[in-house]
Amino acid sequence: MSKKLIINADDMGLRESINKGIITAYKNGVVKSVSLTVEGDGVEDAIRQLKENPCLGTGAHINMDKFFNIDHGRGSVMGFISPKPSPEEIRGEIRRQIEKYFSFGLPCDHLDSHHHSHLNQEVFPLVCEVAKEFKIPFVRLPQKIFSNYSDFEHLKKILESNGVRFIDHFIEGWYWGNVDENYKIAELMTHPGYGELWREAELAHCCQPQLKQYFTDQKIELIKFADLL
Repeated sequence: MSKKLIINADDMGLRESINKGIITAYKNGVVKSVSLTVEGDGVEDAIRQLKENPCLGTGAHINMDKFFNIDHGRGSVMGFISPKPSPEEIRGEIRRQIEKYFSFGLPCDHLDSHHHSHLNQEVFPLVCEVAKEFKIPFVRLPQKIFSNYSDFEHLKKILESNGVRFIDHFIEGWYWGNVDENYKIAELMTHPGYGELWREAELAHCCQPQLKQYFTDQKIELIKFADLL
């Protein structure tokens, strides 16, 4: 049985060194999709690169770090800052970033966020509302991120009620064997880039010469989100 795999690079637009690594992972490796942040120092360079590579799938990478305390060791948000932002303030920030994204004239086939901040129980409904409003077809909802299954189920129902889809199998980064997990369709999140050892290690994984042949041998088809529409 063949499988479909979306290998998505997060953090496009954060810095030019990251953009360069992502484009290398696309041209010389297995990345087929990126998530673009409009809040980074490398946004203008990213837009130029994406328009020069129109076959690269593109989605929005919302940054809501300013609303949260961040655990940089784990790369995840903790609780809200104090004073806690209002739902209107959060919704307004999500919409502002999405409007800025679309002002670049780029397609948007998915939405996710920096440090998975959109998975916060109070933020997720607001993200789904904006995704529905702007007709963004997919929002990242990885079940394995949640320690409590009922929390995942709650967010899944919100997603479905807004007519937004998600990829139900999520692979959080590279390790040998992960692409062999049991799925029909999966998203693999990666962070290729230059200038940081961990990003360069992920870039090296994306560009392993034997990887494309391995996918062919294992009947794993590399796709982007738009291919599922």
